[in-house]
Amino acid sequence: MKKIILYIIGVCFISIGCNNEVTKEPKNNLPQNNGFLLSGTISNLTSNKTYLNKIIENSIYVLDSSSIEDNTFEFAGIVDYPERYALTFKDYATIVVLILENKTMHIELDGHNLKEPIITGSELNSKLNEYKIASKNIFSKIDYLFPHFQKARLENDAEKLDEIGSEMKKIEAEFTNYSYDFIEKNKNSYIAAMILNDRLKTSYIDTLRITKSYLNLSDEVKKCPDAQIIAETLNLH
Repeated sequence: MKKIILYIIGVCFISIGCNNEVTKEPKNNLPQNNGFLLSGTISNLTSNKTYLNKIIENSIYVLDSSSIEDNTFEFAGIVDYPERYALTFKDYATIVVLILENKTMHIELDGHNLKEPIITGSELNSKLNEYKIASKNIFSKIDYLFPHFQKARLENDAEKLDEIGSEMKKIEAEFTNYSYDFIEKNKNSYIAAMILNDRLKTSYIDTLRITKSYLNLSDEVKKCPDAQIIAETLNLH
């Protein structure tokens, strides 16, 4: 049960460890009309600086920083393809994951709940939020099962534990099927490659299903970094 719950947490909330040897890359001074402009407002947070970080595997690397003045901050630059990046804050450990694309975007953050940013101006972030909400709804069924699991474990009720284990597997299967359905429906969107790449990080990697979904991606989406990782990992080039 514990392993399944950890798996669920890892899927619904992208967990990234901070690399102790943080590398700061030079600022990108390309014209913002060719790239992205990310403005942000934040409340209930005393930090005076925020950092924009590149996510590489399970680590993050600082690309840029912005002072927080009057509860606002701003980043500008350009990305080759839409990807997930991370915002971090001075003196805080929380990481906020968002998709950067070459558009004018705004993010609204509440220090009491940094895991739930409100992002406007980005269809990809709206799609990611849609996926996260649906995933949480699927896994909310655990709230009902967990007390029964604890009771069965205390009573050493093997039959009940097996029954709950079967229910947990059904929940996991429901989430897996939802993920692949979402990927198929959005195969012309970069969000599909991002979610499909996450399937490589699960406890059970279904290479046949991942390969089939990858081959259904549009040619343009296959060029993005997330799709390239899938192709390289599974030798699909």
